[in-house]
Amino acid sequence: MCEVFAMGNVSFVGMKLPDRIQVDVDHDAGGSLLDLAREHRIPLPCDCMRGNCGACAVKVAPLRCETSMIRLSARERYLLLTAGKISKVQYHADSLPDHPPLWRLACEYQVADEKIMVAF
Repeated sequence: MCEVFAMGNVSFVGMKLPDRIQVDVDHDAGGSLLDLAREHRIPLPCDCMRGNCGACAVKVAPLRCETSMIRLSARERYLLLTAGKISKVQYHADSLPDHPPLWRLACEYQVADEKIMVAF
């Protein structure tokens, strides 16, 4: 069942976490998903932190009823393709639906005033 939210929140789930960790998002703060995770000591995998290696690939699922289309940068699409996270068809698409959960690079994903679940 979809939920309706009034403010931003990111829920992190992963095998390295004992429980789900929820972080409220200050929409004025800005920054990447990786920045948010590091600020809250959430052990997201990463190497370069600049979108060059693909080590920070995570699944991002919106926690809302409607599906929207998102655009990935050429670099992010290339790294996700080479890591086997997206197909060649998805690589060549102008935009992709955000549901089912889409693989994204945590260092490239800019956190906005939204409700999402991040799995790693």
